[in-house]
Amino acid sequence: MAKTISYLQHWLMMTFWTILTLTLLITVLLRTTDCCATLQVISNPVVEYVVDMVAVCLTIALVPLALRLMYCQSVRRKLPEKYARWAWTRQLLLQSVCAIDAVCYGLFDKASYFYLAIISLLAMVFVYPSQKRCEAETSKSETE
Repeated sequence: MAKTISYLQHWLMMTFWTILTLTLLITVLLRTTDCCATLQVISNPVVEYVVDMVAVCLTIALVPLALRLMYCQSVRRKLPEKYARWAWTRQLLLQSVCAIDAVCYGLFDKASYFYLAIISLLAMVFVYPSQKRCEAETSKSETE
């Protein structure tokens, strides 16, 4: 069991840092190059408003969902066997929100997208896939 948790923790850690690094690289690329200047869609205020509302709604909905996912009763019943799937889902929810907000910040250059990305980055601290967290979440679910 300890070997399985160790393998799972390494796998979650690898995906955590890979997605975070790719998001950062794409954002830096969008901010430093002029590749978005030719897109006419970005200068449309209606499109910018819709994207802004979608980004805010996704952040408001998915960040609390990801933080409370492991405490949901239907998930907790399946945790010992399906921990990898639920941990990866929780991680993917937060990182997809962060990636969407970071890419929107790179495209539209609005500070609100940067702040939304910071919110999701701060939430990632609470689901960081450490060895201790993996062991605690799997053992907690086995005892209940």
